[in-house]
Amino acid sequence: MGKAKRSSLAALAAAAGLTALVCVWLFLPAQDRPGAEPESEQATIQHVVDGDTVYVLLEGKRTKVRLLNVDAPEIPHPGKPGECFGEEATRFLEQKLPEGSKIQLEFDVERFDRYDRTLASITYKGEFINETLVASGHATAMKVNPNVKFYESLRSAQKKAERAKVGLFDPANGCS
Repeated sequence: MGKAKRSSLAALAAAAGLTALVCVWLFLPAQDRPGAEPESEQATIQHVVDGDTVYVLLEGKRTKVRLLNVDAPEIPHPGKPGECFGEEATRFLEQKLPEGSKIQLEFDVERFDRYDRTLASITYKGEFINETLVASGHATAMKVNPNVKFYESLRSAQKKAERAKVGLFDPANGCS
């Protein structure tokens, strides 16, 4: 066998091996890929900060979590007034997620925001809390690329809340 033919066969074998590795990598579930972060994790609610932010115990560490694709009105902060319905949204989330609740966090493309908060959706006892907040009118759907995994379902929930005139969309709440 000639030198050129052996080189071609070696190159072909290397390409086949590389292709096989790429295929294995692509078909492994994300959580099984070396160095990949899991797509979801269990945590425990420590306390609710406001209508779209909570502190949880995650992997033994106190972690601030910002709910993905959800925007709730702000509560008052030193030197800043709160927004209409902010206190109601916070109380609603506190009722939905009592301290000590075992929850499931699900992540999207980017796991942290510019404030170093963990970005996740929350499921508690089978209830998708992000959607419950929006469907009840305590928050609105928010699109922040590239994290859009839950946006369409939340946008649909918001349209239902708008039609039902509940929460933020209730003309009687004084927020208009």
